[in-house]
Amino acid sequence: MSYDHEWDKILNPFRYNEDGSLTAAAKRQNVTMELNSAGGSGGGGVAGGGRQASVRTTVLTKAANSLEQLRSDTDKVDMKALSETDAAWSALDGWQAANGLDKIHRRWAAEASNLSKMLSEATAKLHNTSTSYAHTDHAEKSRMDSLGGGRS
Repeated sequence: MSYDHEWDKILNPFRYNEDGSLTAAAKRQNVTMELNSAGGSGGGGVAGGGRQASVRTTVLTKAANSLEQLRSDTDKVDMKALSETDAAWSALDGWQAANGLDKIHRRWAAEASNLSKMLSEATAKLHNTSTSYAHTDHAEKSRMDSLGGGRS
C-alpha cells in the first residue's frame, strides 16, 4: 500500500469497503483537486460556453499551512511528553519499572518521529502541487494571451 493510499484510508475511511477497495462513489470522485469554474465568455473551450476548470491553489496552500502548524504543535507536545518521560525514568533509576518506561519512551519517540515525517511529507506535497498548478496556470494564461485568446 502506498503512502498516499494509506494516508487517504486514515483520513477518509468512508471511501473504502470492508475489503479495503474504493467504494463505487469514491471511484467516480476526483479527490486530488478541488475544482472551481473560472469565468470566461469565449466561444471556444469546454462545452460549458468557454468556461474552464481551474485548481484553487489557495485551498492547497491553506491546507499545507494547516498541516505545517499541526506538525509544529504535535512536535511540541511530543517533546514535552518525552521530557517528562525522561524525568520519570531518571526518578525510577534502579527499579525494574525503569526498563519498561525506557521501552515506552523509545517507542513513543519513534512513533512521534514517524508522524512528524508523514505530516512534513504531506505538507511538502501540498506546497509542491500548489506551486505546480500556479506555474501551469500562469504559463497557460501567457500562451493564451500570446494567441489573443486570453482576452475577456
